[in-house]
Amino acid sequence: MSNEPNTMSHDQQANSQLPSTTILPRKAQWLILSILLLVLYRDVLFKWAIDLWNDDNYSHGLLIPFISLYFIKARYTSLKQAGVYPNNSGLLIVLAGLVLFILGSVGAEFFSQRLSLIVVLYGLISFLEGRETTGILRFPVLLLFFAVPLPYILYDAAAFPLKLYATKIAVNILALFGMPVFREGNIVHLPHTTLEVVDACSGIRSLMTLITLAFLLAYMMHKSTFKRLLIMVLAIPIAVLANAGRVALNGILTKYNPAWGQGFWHEFSGLMVFVLSFVALWGISFLMGHSRKSTTITSGGKSEGV
Repeated sequence: MSNEPNTMSHDQQANSQLPSTTILPRKAQWLILSILLLVLYRDVLFKWAIDLWNDDNYSHGLLIPFISLYFIKARYTSLKQAGVYPNNSGLLIVLAGLVLFILGSVGAEFFSQRLSLIVVLYGLISFLEGRETTGILRFPVLLLFFAVPLPYILYDAAAFPLKLYATKIAVNILALFGMPVFREGNIVHLPHTTLEVVDACSGIRSLMTLITLAFLLAYMMHKSTFKRLLIMVLAIPIAVLANAGRVALNGILTKYNPAWGQGFWHEFSGLMVFVLSFVALWGISFLMGHSRKSTTITSGGKSEGV
């Protein structure tokens, strides 16, 4: 009898005896499961796409699946080299996702149903492919959460304080420029005009997009979890300050030409302020130290470069 030691890892030993994953080839399994998911979530996906198309606050969500696919394609070599050691705990994640789907369906709550699809997908990857592949695909899957619009109750809860903060800061900026200004809630009274900071001007639209970009930026530029989280958190005050600057700028511009505070110029100023917000976020991230090699992917799923 050979005395050669068993070199299989604990994860491989624990999962190498799963007969359910050897009945069909992996491609056949994924094909069948993909069809089942499309059938189960067809109404959810259709309504989801329509909402993203019609909602300016989340129009960037239409691009996220394609960005996610890009990162998956960038990991093709690592995925080919990854071992297949199915993980039973993935079934618990799938079950949790299905429960979330049922609860969302019963309550006609789209947010839960959409989240459930991502949870189920993550669980299936874990169950069928194992921890190594799950680690490689973790970032592309997590990215999909940023394509899920917030429920209106959360959106309104965020928009109200954001527009108040933007109004207060804008008033202080205008006062620094020597302009007589009076604030009444979210309304700014100036000698030449009155500005109302409505929900559409609360900055939440740019905030949602900026947080998504912060997630991408943090992942691509930093390995440290702390730095990644810090970049995402900093996106919030940057977006608020930028939006307040936009409100103040509109107040200054309308002093010289009322038309500059609406229509094309109003939208253009929003675009320019958002670009400046992203540049500021990138600059802070750069100053924190660029610790990631931008196109490096190693096998084994432990290095998650682009």
